[in-house]
Amino acid sequence: MNALFSRLTFNKLCIAAFALRVALLLYGEYQDAYFTVKYTDIDYVVFTDAARYITEGKSPYLRETYRYTPLLAILLTPNIFWFKSFGKCLFASADLLCGYLIHRILVLRGMRSKSALKFDALWLLNPMVANISTRGNAESLLGVMVLGTFYLVLTRRYFYSACLVFGLSVHFKIYPVIYAIPLLMLLDDHYGNPFQQSSFLQLAEKDSTTTKIMRGIIVFLSPVRILFGFISAFVFFALTASMYQQYGDEFMQHTYLYHVTREDHRHNFSIWFYQMYLGIDNTSPWMGLVAFVPQLALVTIIGIAFGKDLFFATFVQTFIFVTFNKVITSQYFMWYICLFPLILPSSKMKFKWKGLLLLLAWVAGQGLWLNFAYQLEFLGQNTFLQLWIAGVTFFIVNCWIVVELILNHQYEPIYGSSGRIRWVWGNGDPGSRRSL
Repeated sequence: MNALFSRLTFNKLCIAAFALRVALLLYGEYQDAYFTVKYTDIDYVVFTDAARYITEGKSPYLRETYRYTPLLAILLTPNIFWFKSFGKCLFASADLLCGYLIHRILVLRGMRSKSALKFDALWLLNPMVANISTRGNAESLLGVMVLGTFYLVLTRRYFYSACLVFGLSVHFKIYPVIYAIPLLMLLDDHYGNPFQQSSFLQLAEKDSTTTKIMRGIIVFLSPVRILFGFISAFVFFALTASMYQQYGDEFMQHTYLYHVTREDHRHNFSIWFYQMYLGIDNTSPWMGLVAFVPQLALVTIIGIAFGKDLFFATFVQTFIFVTFNKVITSQYFMWYICLFPLILPSSKMKFKWKGLLLLLAWVAGQGLWLNFAYQLEFLGQNTFLQLWIAGVTFFIVNCWIVVELILNHQYEPIYGSSGRIRWVWGNGDPGSRRSL
């Protein structure tokens, strides 16, 4: 393996990743034409139908089950004007751009390009990632927005662009709003370990509790934080207002509100799956709150605690957000897989044997669930209870994984005391810790 990477360059890796996606796109056309079970994801059919309505001057929401911003349908209108697989090519290209951003971030933090290739390959040559995008799933577009935001924030030279991209990402799909917490923790002049007492906490002991809290809030609301929040929120609300003006309540309902109340009682890894199935005709209004509170509490705590280590904070936030969500489908895993190569170099965990064991447990948990899902969907067998047990097993596996990752993570603040990006792996040596 080391000999293989010694002859590999980033350009060659990208060519291999490109070839993988072209092969899958061509195979997908063949399977769609000659097999009963189609390669193309049903979501892609929905995207294309919505794009067709856009070209006719109608609402994309005339297509039943279209639950996304109209921007996605507008982006895919070449499916109608040009050729039907344009969107798949676009999503596969976004996959490659995600790989490029992963590489640039690793190099920016001090890793040699040659050393970064093995981490780049976790995304670029990942068959699961390539399969999801070439089947017509749009998650890679969101990956570009999220990684693009982090890269632009990291450089600090393109701060305003970072605000714009972050606002766009939240409009595109609401969940990236959780990243506002670690981003705000990162964006100040207090570098280093957030567990240490920073200057805004070093308050006079004689002050009252109320005074300390007020002073802490005032200092926390630094100009750069206010600017980031204002610009990002302005972009989000401007886009949302524009779409609302054109499509009205159906835009709000299908793009945002639907995902709050969504209950998927068939295609769902979630531990809440069985409860939704049992209460499909009489769902308790408290169920959403019970599911949401621990999810929100955990992502908030993680975002505050590890905010200075942006990539680890956002990875764990996303992993927990997905694990505790009411609805979990395979494409949700893309949300944190794109961040995994950025935290792996800072892990003290050895792939042999613990890392391998965790990976196998994660794959086996999905395999167990997919087995019962196949029996339910294709064989018509009543496996709802077994499916829920498989979901609970997968939930336990995910909790075990995230605990192990936190325990074995080497905390790496993004910036050094000078305020410049820390070379975490200076010149490719994991033992080197210095700032640019």
